[in-house]
Amino acid sequence: MSVPKPQMEEGFSFLTLKVALLLVFLVQFTVADSHHKHAGDGVQPLSKIQIHRAVYELHENASVKAYPVLLGTKGEDSQWVTVEVASPKPSEDDWLAVFSPANFNSSTCPSTNDRQKAPNICSAPIKYRFANDSNADYVKTGKASLKFQLINQRADFSFALFSGGLFSPKLLAVSNAVSFVNPKAPLYPRLAQGKYWDEMTVTWTSGYNIIEAVPFVEWGLKGEAQFNLPQEH
Repeated sequence: MSVPKPQMEEGFSFLTLKVALLLVFLVQFTVADSHHKHAGDGVQPLSKIQIHRAVYELHENASVKAYPVLLGTKGEDSQWVTVEVASPKPSEDDWLAVFSPANFNSSTCPSTNDRQKAPNICSAPIKYRFANDSNADYVKTGKASLKFQLINQRADFSFALFSGGLFSPKLLAVSNAVSFVNPKAPLYPRLAQGKYWDEMTVTWTSGYNIIEAVPFVEWGLKGEAQFNLPQEH
């Protein structure tokens, strides 16, 4: 029995559509699976760090030095910091973490768990880079130089060298502290429409308590006289 040509074409068209949809699904599934494997939990790179599993293995010949020590000397609210690393037993898994505040050991957060042994690390890094980033010979020489951009976030900073990768970190060395010259400086001004059409609201972020300083706004045309107005509370 022969099938009419129009019915055959409809059958092939439907079959082609099913195959196309199946291929699209397989491609999307493959891409999603690959992304999941290479992107950790798919949320935030810092979440890969198992800082609660970190142990102290400080090495007398490992060192971390950061400079400049004083940041924002020209009024900047962000600045690049150079970090010099030296390790007697370098590995591809070595990584450098940024902590703020600079002191992150057990002296700043007494343990609430009797089964937890000091010293323990109290906070998670705010940034990290592997020691061999931009330092291809690190595993051979044990020396690396890395740069981090830091922003004024009201506390000092320190850098820590870990071995063991992100999942079994071992603390080898801690740097000197670096800080902004004025961590409480007013930053990040924002403008918004006021209550009326001819009013403007100015807000900003400051580390000063209301009893430490008097907030005010200085305004005017560039190159002309400036006016000072106290902030309304």
